[in-house]
Amino acid sequence: MTDSPRDELEKLQKLRTELESRLAAIEEEQKAVEDETVILRERAAIRELERKVREKQDTLASLRLEKKELEDNSKAPNKLSISEAIQKTKAEIENKKDTLETEKKEGQKSESNEKQEEEDSKKRLGFF
Repeated sequence: MTDSPRDELEKLQKLRTELESRLAAIEEEQKAVEDETVILRERAAIRELERKVREKQDTLASLRLEKKELEDNSKAPNKLSISEAIQKTKAEIENKKDTLETEKKEGQKSESNEKQEEEDSKKRLGFF
């Protein structure tokens, strides 16, 4: 028994409607993922810039310290020997490295929390 042309047309129209609906849902999800990707790329770019700023600040601080010590040494030459100045600078650099590592760990914890919140949000919205 074959379907009448009218029945076949109704089936095809239903199928078309279903496929259009699926396509719209996929396009909507694609747009959401693209938006999230743009945000993640921007965050990564910001983190890289922050890292570069910290490096430049550290370099500048070291140069300022070296300049000050050289100025102090030129005013009072017997105040610090070069090896003492180097040791002092190394100690200060190590202290700054420790501070940066602590900040980095805190940033990673914060980033981990953000990722978890995003995943929870996606789960609530039914992305997974």
